[in-house]
Amino acid sequence: MTTHREWTRAVTAALLLGALGCGSSSSSPGTTGTAGTTGSAGTTGAAGTTGGAGTSGNAGTTGNAGTTGAAGTAGGAGTTGAAGTTGRGGTTGTAGRGGTTGSAGTTGAAGTIGTGGAPMPSTGCGTTPSTTAETTFMIDVSGTSRSYIVTLPANYNASQPHQLVFAWHGRTGTAMQIARGSYYGLKSRMTNAIFVAPQGLGTSTDANDTGWPNTNGQDIAFLRATLAWMNSNYCVDQARVFSVGFSYGGIMSHTIACQMSDTFRAVAPMAGAIFGRTNTCLTHPIAAWMTHGSMDTSASGGVDFTAGESARDRIVALNHCTSTTAPTDPSPCVAYQGCDAGYPVQWCPHDGAHVIPSFAAAAVASFFLQF
Repeated sequence: MTTHREWTRAVTAALLLGALGCGSSSSSPGTTGTAGTTGSAGTTGAAGTTGGAGTSGNAGTTGNAGTTGAAGTAGGAGTTGAAGTTGRGGTTGTAGRGGTTGSAGTTGAAGTIGTGGAPMPSTGCGTTPSTTAETTFMIDVSGTSRSYIVTLPANYNASQPHQLVFAWHGRTGTAMQIARGSYYGLKSRMTNAIFVAPQGLGTSTDANDTGWPNTNGQDIAFLRATLAWMNSNYCVDQARVFSVGFSYGGIMSHTIACQMSDTFRAVAPMAGAIFGRTNTCLTHPIAAWMTHGSMDTSASGGVDFTAGESARDRIVALNHCTSTTAPTDPSPCVAYQGCDAGYPVQWCPHDGAHVIPSFAAAAVASFFLQF
């Protein structure tokens, strides 16, 4: 920037030069004045400071997950219904009461189903049989021809499941004797039941020495085949299949209680025994009514009184009964206490020998009909 003094000097010099120039044309040209000093360029202002970037806000803290509420306490188990586990036979038992509803809405355990239970219809229900008359049928079992008599109830109904009773003859006996004897007197007392009287085989030396030795499992195989045929051709209540027999027939009933306790609901061996088959027995319980004469000395046939007691004790243990008994009808029968629910055991010793006591028919029918 030019100051006032410098400007004054410049003007004065210009006037002097003008005066000199007017006096003579040959005079020397005037000296060029010194160029004014270029003012210093203004200082460029410093760039404005960029503001600091805003600090990013902290991420929001994720809230703690809600604590899951404690589960409601389970309600107490319901009172067990009479006669325990689901019945596989008999008339409909009283169902156990349902458990009381627990706190927090949890339902208590339902009571155990009673002794009875709903029928289990076989595949033969709805099939009209070819005949309702008492009939002898033949069946092939592993190449051996076996026979059995079937007697239907007078009120047989192909749409209604019926109880099924197998009645086994004694040694040297026949199926016809059992059928003509009203199936040990049960037919007139179990009027809704179907009855089957199987025929035993004779020995290799005597065709008339019939019985149920179950050699190589032949008699149980015969029973299984017959039962399957009955289920397919008649309306059978598979939850109520029973077995009864005297002497060798009692032995066969004990064999069934050993090997087919998961299929038969109850057995009624009279003067029976079990012959060394405990190693093949099932662990499923089975209801049993048993009788034996205290004067029975049939030791040669292996069915004396002590043999009957031994067979009885096996079923008592199988059904987890205690050794305590209580009198029951008819006298002198006793009922074992503490048995598995739905699987009672009754023992009816009498003063006779190797015979069927007079009270047997009514007692056996009553025992079977409770299921």
